[in-house]
Amino acid sequence: MKKIKFTLTIFALLNCIIFSAFSQNAATNSGGQVTQIQPSIIVIPYKTIGQNYRQLLEDPIQGFQKRIAISRVKEAFDSRGFTTYDFEGELKKSEAAGAFSGDAQTDEKDVIVKNSGADIFVVVDIDVQKGQSGTEVKIILQAFESATGRSLSNKDASSGKYYTDDVSKLAGKAVDVMKEDFLNVLQTKFTDIVNNGRSLYLEFVLDQNATMNFQTEVGSDGDLLSESIVDWMGKNAYKNYAKKGGSTALKMIYDDVRIPLKDQATGMNYEVESFGRLIRKYLKTINVISKVEYPRGQIIVTIQ
Repeated sequence: MKKIKFTLTIFALLNCIIFSAFSQNAATNSGGQVTQIQPSIIVIPYKTIGQNYRQLLEDPIQGFQKRIAISRVKEAFDSRGFTTYDFEGELKKSEAAGAFSGDAQTDEKDVIVKNSGADIFVVVDIDVQKGQSGTEVKIILQAFESATGRSLSNKDASSGKYYTDDVSKLAGKAVDVMKEDFLNVLQTKFTDIVNNGRSLYLEFVLDQNATMNFQTEVGSDGDLLSESIVDWMGKNAYKNYAKKGGSTALKMIYDDVRIPLKDQATGMNYEVESFGRLIRKYLKTINVISKVEYPRGQIIVTIQ
């Protein structure tokens, strides 16, 4: 009797191991248990190459105008019930943490957006023109998905010309002209992300000193490395969506891989790095050593 129980226990344990190895990861399993209706947003000022945010905000003319633009756009999001983060507050936190030290390689914008935890960042620019026929303010908005940097919505509008120096009032008029269209497009795009996942660009490439290639047999089933990757990607991408692009003997390209906005097991934000970690760990199970990098929200997996 003890022998039978022991055998059943081993059999059940093996089943669990096999199931966990080949079933979809719980974090990306699209069971639909984690949903989100509206995104969280941070509004940041446009800056040119070489500028830093602190210098920009302290500029006697540009700084005032940028603050007005941020405030007016943030008000538009707040009025629609979006969760917003304060740009200057996030800037101060990053400065206090030394995130912009001389040896730091990360862009200021990337640091602030990532540390804020916002789903979307909106870049706002303002142009103030004064002349004999009046003052006119133009606002330009660009919205991007934080994790991947993909564009979501773009819009610009003008206040029209008025005989006034009240830049804040004119900025508000410009925002009012376009806010409904801009916010509606943004909400539609975000709802699509919630329902169908974030879209990622992903590459598998061979290191110049790699001891294998995509035609090398791996694992115990005799599958080629390329076949194993295709099978795993199809099982573990969000809603099993992994669209291959053009590939070569040295590179496998996925130009549209979906990952969830939220971890489907915990409800926490699902990071691009989390999916990259899953890939690295899977490759290790078939004795493939890899290095994973994340340039601008993409995933590059180098087979070593």
